[in-house]
Amino acid sequence: MDAREHIVVCGIDGSPASQRALEWAVAEAKYRGCRLRAVTAWEWDGVEGMIAPTTSSEARSHAEIVQRRALIAALEGIEEQPEIERRLVKGRPSEALCTAAMDAELLVVGSRGHTTVHDVFVGSTSQRVIRHATCPVVVLPDPQHAEHELARSRRHRRRAPEPPRAPML
Repeated sequence: MDAREHIVVCGIDGSPASQRALEWAVAEAKYRGCRLRAVTAWEWDGVEGMIAPTTSSEARSHAEIVQRRALIAALEGIEEQPEIERRLVKGRPSEALCTAAMDAELLVVGSRGHTTVHDVFVGSTSQRVIRHATCPVVVLPDPQHAEHELARSRRHRRRAPEPPRAPML
């Protein structure tokens, strides 16, 4: 027997791709009659930066603000909202998401559309989640990246050659 619960898990990091994923996950949870588990991972390595949080509690607080703002935006105007479970998890995003989705029906994440070079050196959370999740995964692209790729493919689209005309008998 499967121990999965009626849960849709969604990763939130404040990016446009994660916002798109959250909006999709809210609609899917509502459609399935599931609970939505919103997960925001955060890390603090003790190194202070110009923009980076200066303490662990500040990093967690920032993650909480990011998650709260994303949920407010995604739920605005939606009647009969799904039940929301909020999780802030210290650690690597891909590990936090896979762990949070161990009992879920579905895991939804956004893909920022980084370059191949970025993914080689930093890694892609969505790629790691796809490889390690124990449930189906939906990856939604960054809206701007998706529009850029559509425009690029339209510019480079080749028309199929017309078939030769058959003689009329």
